[in-house]
Amino acid sequence: MKLAFVTGTSGFIGSAVARELLADGVAVRVLMRKGADHKAIKGLDVEVIEGDLTDASALAKGLVGADACFHVAGMNAISLRGRGDIRRIYEANERGAAMVLRTAAEAGCTRIVHTSTVAVLRQRADGTPSHEGDLAPLDELTVHYQRSKWLGEQKALELAKEGAPVVIASPSAPMGPCDVKPTPTGRVVLDFLLGKMPGYMETGLNVIDVQDCARGHILAAQKGKPGERYILSHENLQIRAIFETLAEVTGLPAPKFKVPKTVAIMAAAASEMKARFTGKAPVIPLAGVRMALKPMWYDNTRALTELGLPTRPVRETLRRAAQWYVQHGYAPAPPKALD
Repeated sequence: MKLAFVTGTSGFIGSAVARELLADGVAVRVLMRKGADHKAIKGLDVEVIEGDLTDASALAKGLVGADACFHVAGMNAISLRGRGDIRRIYEANERGAAMVLRTAAEAGCTRIVHTSTVAVLRQRADGTPSHEGDLAPLDELTVHYQRSKWLGEQKALELAKEGAPVVIASPSAPMGPCDVKPTPTGRVVLDFLLGKMPGYMETGLNVIDVQDCARGHILAAQKGKPGERYILSHENLQIRAIFETLAEVTGLPAPKFKVPKTVAIMAAAASEMKARFTGKAPVIPLAGVRMALKPMWYDNTRALTELGLPTRPVRETLRRAAQWYVQHGYAPAPPKALD
């Protein structure tokens, strides 16, 4: 791999993929929308191509001479406001995916990785972790983010059936440093540091360090089988356990009040109603609460055995995330040193 074209580098995972590629000595060319925030790639030695996911000329320019393509970009909003947002999420996650992946294949890329999400997988009724074969039927998915990513995956699979070297990477909940926006999972750490977590809803997340997730993308390009899906995940944790670990790491108190699920749904509905009047995104997205009603457990066996996915301890991931937020002025230093 000599030159890689990467989309989505204004975001958390995409910028991490760019860093890992640069660490390997790979030249990196990135696609950035006009006016996009470059904070996530500040200081990185990358070539920037200006354009969006459906800009054919920008994609063609970005892929000239590239032997690898990492399509990480997408619209990941859970709460959408109006038909305009709904149209945009399908434009990005379905049509944009189709254009990027097909252009990469036509440009002669020998390694193509499409970043999907574990959110398109069905949660098992018996509570055991979902694996790559648990793709939910489209009619079971009620959130536009899930549906649009499902459709984007289908574009990737169709291209793989035509012979293109497309591999699907499905990250769980990445956490760690350099989450500049921050993402919903990063918010868990940041809001804990800021004392904005008085209570918690009983659910679960699968956490992976963002650097390990990025490395998983590169391993998928190097070792993955075209047309296959690889879950890039690590440890299944109750949300309470995440807060307890953060408390041990930081010296701050963990929330003790468990919010009943019915109360969480009512609070989210009220938040959505308020958002309609303010024009701002809801503080508690109703779709997000509904997705969290069941623990989101995932099985990473395939990525471990076929790719050699690295998985550092979650405690270290949470410490690194907290340290980065403190060092960059997002939150004050906690009682315990994070060095």
